[in-house]
Amino acid sequence: MTISHWRYATLAALLATCSFSHAQTPEIRIQDPPGVIGTLARVALEKGYCDKNGVKCTIQTIPTAPLGVQTLLAGGIHVALAPSEVAIQSAARGADLKIVAGMFDASPFMLIVGAQMMASADKPYPAIMADLKGKKIGVTARGAAPEFQVKSMLLDAGLKADDVTFVAVGAPNTGYPALLNKQVDAVMSFVPFDGFCDVMKTCRVAVLPAKNQGPAVLTNLNGAGGLYVMRSDFVQKNASTVAAFRRALHDAERFVTDPANTDELMQITFKYYRIDMPKGDEVLKSSVERFRSNMVVAVKPEAVQAAADYLFQTGQIDKAFDAGRLF
Repeated sequence: MTISHWRYATLAALLATCSFSHAQTPEIRIQDPPGVIGTLARVALEKGYCDKNGVKCTIQTIPTAPLGVQTLLAGGIHVALAPSEVAIQSAARGADLKIVAGMFDASPFMLIVGAQMMASADKPYPAIMADLKGKKIGVTARGAAPEFQVKSMLLDAGLKADDVTFVAVGAPNTGYPALLNKQVDAVMSFVPFDGFCDVMKTCRVAVLPAKNQGPAVLTNLNGAGGLYVMRSDFVQKNASTVAAFRRALHDAERFVTDPANTDELMQITFKYYRIDMPKGDEVLKSSVERFRSNMVVAVKPEAVQAAADYLFQTGQIDKAFDAGRLF
């Protein structure tokens, strides 16, 4: 063999080795929204569970579930984080998606009352709903899931949807000041809003569907609160990679739900998300402590179907949807 042939053979061998190594460690690009709902994937990355299971996890900040699904469909990421409602609405419009795991099982939404309605929080559901008549209710955005959920509560309690006035207040970091400044009387929002109430003592959680408080159409959604979804074609072509990703998430679930790991869990949380205000770290820790038990990988198909039925009943999708398509 000539020197040039030897060099070529050596280079080819090195390239083959690199390609083999790369093939053995496929990459998964995962949406990472601000807040705490993406905790399992963050832990899987930071604790080395992805590497342990033979997959390279990278995370990409994408602020909302709809934008995450859009990026997924465009090929920018491999995994989007979506509530059941967003996954179903996307699939109903033609997106070919598959649920590969859960990121949390219970509903993250809660009805929270401000200082002027603190006493109302002592009333059980549905009695408390009567106290909301004539009040301003903050929701993340008009026409978003929190508004439909409040309307369902009102109707279940014998009231009308227009007995309250809905006001868009955004995410918890903007919804809390709106409640504090009495721009609204109550808010239907999501974690970590409960942390503000616990630490600041300026509001109270009044109805918590995650604890089976509220109408059945909402409590039936528990079991599939938030989902990790992929494109169907990727799942079909990369079964071993998807299985490795699931194993990493299961490892992360065991870590997250173990109280002995609280300090390390919060260190990971603070690396990715902080609440920029006095006592912000306390607020976030308070919310994570309560929500961590809901960070469950298993998904209940009946809960996904309940979400599909709810979307159809409330007119958020125009025809009945078979949730089995997502599994």
